[in-house]
Amino acid sequence: MSWWCAATGAPWSWAWQAFPGVWIVIAVLVGSYAWALRSLQPAHFAADDQPVTRREIALFGLGVLALWVGMDWPVGLLAAGYLLSARTLQNLLFVMVAPPLLLLGTPRWLLRRLLRGRHAFRVARWLSRPLLPLLLYNAVLIGVHLPPAVNVTGGSQLLTFMLDMLVIASGLVFWWPALARLPELQPMGYPGRIGYLLLSVFVPTVPAVFYTYARYPIYRLYELAPRVSNIPAVADQQVAGLMMKSLGGVILFTVMSVMFFRWHRVEGRAPSSPPSSSSHRPAASS
Repeated sequence: MSWWCAATGAPWSWAWQAFPGVWIVIAVLVGSYAWALRSLQPAHFAADDQPVTRREIALFGLGVLALWVGMDWPVGLLAAGYLLSARTLQNLLFVMVAPPLLLLGTPRWLLRRLLRGRHAFRVARWLSRPLLPLLLYNAVLIGVHLPPAVNVTGGSQLLTFMLDMLVIASGLVFWWPALARLPELQPMGYPGRIGYLLLSVFVPTVPAVFYTYARYPIYRLYELAPRVSNIPAVADQQVAGLMMKSLGGVILFTVMSVMFFRWHRVEGRAPSSPPSSSSHRPAASS
């Protein structure tokens, strides 16, 4: 029995397969979340905080579901050694879908509890600035799409597991400054967060262009893999490129649109200060 989805070279079968390692990861994640909500919730909350809501639990549950779909059969196995398009779908779930849902589903008081240590808070504050998350996310994005990384990890359950965890971690790092969950970390305002996401739209187009317009398969793993439903390797590669360009962009532009309207609503609520005689007096030194 395989513990994690990895390439085996066996002909593809639509018969269900069990991967206990995936179930263990999901169970640990759900169990840790449930234990934290039950055991770590404080008696008093900050002004911008509240007890966990049903909405937060639902968002976290959807994030876990997205991870489960990407890790388990059939998507996880197809991505590990059969279809590049399935691997692209998996990466979208790991980076663009699951991480923001998990972060939005984690109450602020729990995030504060996790970042209570001085070093953890410092790292979280560094990651709230745009430069470091962009560098880390793009480095992982480029690294996991290099042919040596794809071809070498294909047949190893351990390496595939480590690569999956790395991609998920890069997604959490990427979304951390964009969602700005904790005001004490001095996150970017809406204009900065929209610009941050806008910059991120263009980087995935680089591998997507190669996938879409290459005449030959880029990865040996998917070129030599047993065919699924007689889909040619080049056609599968082109589908992967179209998915990377379209689906990722749709998600990012949707989030940016929501942020823009929230920004507009916040600006509309800001009261304009009426003129007064004190406005002509020199400001007192602080």
